[in-house]
Amino acid sequence: MKINVIITAGGSSQRYGKKNKLFERCGGSCVLVEAIKPFLEIPEVSRIIVGIESSFADELAAALELADLQDETKIALSIGGKSRTQTVKNALPSVEDGADYILIHDGARPYVTGELINRVLQCAEEYGVALPLIPMTDAIVDVTEGVKPVDREGLKRVQTPFCAKREIVENAYQNAQTAFYDDISAIKTTYLSEIGIVDGDIKNIKITYDGDIVQPQTCNVKVGCGYDIHRLTKGNGIKLLGVQIPCDFAFVAHSDGDVPVHAIMDGILSALGQKDIGHLFPVDDERYDGADSMELLFKVLKIAAEEGYRVSNVSVSIIAERPMLSPYIDKMKSSTSTLLGISPSCVGVSATTNEQVGDIGDGKAIAAYATVAIIRE
Repeated sequence: MKINVIITAGGSSQRYGKKNKLFERCGGSCVLVEAIKPFLEIPEVSRIIVGIESSFADELAAALELADLQDETKIALSIGGKSRTQTVKNALPSVEDGADYILIHDGARPYVTGELINRVLQCAEEYGVALPLIPMTDAIVDVTEGVKPVDREGLKRVQTPFCAKREIVENAYQNAQTAFYDDISAIKTTYLSEIGIVDGDIKNIKITYDGDIVQPQTCNVKVGCGYDIHRLTKGNGIKLLGVQIPCDFAFVAHSDGDVPVHAIMDGILSALGQKDIGHLFPVDDERYDGADSMELLFKVLKIAAEEGYRVSNVSVSIIAERPMLSPYIDKMKSSTSTLLGISPSCVGVSATTNEQVGDIGDGKAIAAYATVAIIRE
């Protein structure tokens, strides 16, 4: 079986706005190219004829090149008409001599799937003509004379691709003396046999208005990295991940100096694309003198929640020559998982030395790195 496709792309997008909707960004390319691509995957399709206004031919060529389809030999162009009917008529002379079936598809339907195309083809083989339909879900009224409710029980919405035997399409359009809004209206003028009906696809919408294009979803998982370091001075202990660790020194810091917590906060803010904690909790703001870093972390978590995110995983590496941290790892892991509201299995805490290199290696400072994954709720 040999199949040719006609893509109707001759419209002017008057209802969409100032731009031609066919070249609006969609998927990996633009609306029109996305409408073409699924047909390239159908083995029986040997030619795809795009009926487009000549002034947009160069724009289509550029779009095909961006999609790495500039050398696709199956794609051919014909001149778009002032009506859909004329666009199809103009394309028919480019149909291959040996084509058995013709598929006609709206260039403004970029979400067509191979599954729907194959359903339509199978139905056309059985009936000669195949039409994808979807149910009416909204109430319908006739407003030609006031407002008159219409029973929607027997009504369906027409989609494309439409498919029919070549001779059926050619006979209908060659005899068409008026402009038809859809293919089945043209076909019914000359074809009186039963029409095959298949279930359409509710996602296979026709782009009509600005806003119809489905934008890529906001990333559901984001990752950020954070780093912090504080010098040490004589004192009565330090806090790491909210755990008090007895020792004879303390952090030189604006807050309590909990280095790994600061790294986690910066990791969260980084994942959100926001500025670090130095901007959020300035050192010249007296409100944060001696502040509990765990409470500051809670404020950062609220910022993430307001944007629809929560922490899903965190990995922290603490770099300290002293004190010995291994006895406190489990406590630090537990306190971190409790505050973040995630399982301890989603929290990684490790400690290492700096091999006596630099201020950290000399025991004059402690640093921490954190990698944080946040997930959209």
